[in-house]
Amino acid sequence: MTTHAPGLHVEFDGDEACPVAFAGDPTVVLFFISWAYTLRLGGQHELALAAMHMQRRHKVDLRPLLTYADLDVEDEDDQHALDHAWQEPAALAASARAVATALESDDAALHEYVEGYPDLAPRLRDLAAICDWGATSGHRVRLTFRLDA
Repeated sequence: MTTHAPGLHVEFDGDEACPVAFAGDPTVVLFFISWAYTLRLGGQHELALAAMHMQRRHKVDLRPLLTYADLDVEDEDDQHALDHAWQEPAALAASARAVATALESDDAALHEYVEGYPDLAPRLRDLAAICDWGATSGHRVRLTFRLDA
């Protein structure tokens, strides 16, 4: 049985270990995707607003980044979400790269939303590189998280 530490996890559906890793703590990516997910619920956190801005101004498709699941399965719905979080890594890589590109643009309004998150773009680029490996290796990818140890 695999034990996962708290935080964001990138899993592949094969036995082969991914040789690419995050260069720093990926928690900022988990913060971003969690707040971006709240847009559909009326979320007003600066990261939710940044996500909305990227969708509107930069035409970023966030759907692959918003496909993730909690590793702590408490009921059938949680298990269903976990089982259905698998996706093609190329789409996830493209989404992560598009967000990073928007963050690195000269968009002053976007920079105001993400001012306190300087590691977001680099960690999203790391995620894209991890997913690129998965795509070339023929694996599906799944973003998961665990909040507690």
